[in-house]
Amino acid sequence: MENILVAIGQTKDADKLITQAVKFASYSNGKIWIIHVATPDPDTLIARESGPQFIYDQRAENRKKEAAFIEKLAQDITKNYHIEAESILVQGAVSKVIREKVDKFNIDLVIAGHRRKDFLYSLFTANNKKDLVDELNIPLLAVPLH
Repeated sequence: MENILVAIGQTKDADKLITQAVKFASYSNGKIWIIHVATPDPDTLIARESGPQFIYDQRAENRKKEAAFIEKLAQDITKNYHIEAESILVQGAVSKVIREKVDKFNIDLVIAGHRRKDFLYSLFTANNKKDLVDELNIPLLAVPLH
């Protein structure tokens, strides 16, 4: 597994997901890509039309915190485990973003959290058109989050 994508949904789940990614990356001398899909950019014209200023300010602040959090995760992996890691904060639909990044970075394994009936779980199991697992055509490690 040379390229491992870790999909971080909530900050409280990051440690469990990163632990698994580090295990796989250390076995294969791989690289870890940490991804978090954020809400739309509050600076776009469309977003500006949808509400009061404090909403844009809050979105921008949350996005800065999310970016700093995943960047710190990547830096800590590199520092503590000597494994190359990068963070990616993007906007968009989670399933579409994951598909794009799998192709772009030649990802060999996707690691994501699993909670019964949560959003990320449903992306992999409840898509009526086609399961994301089949579409990706690479292994998915679903880490239980209780």
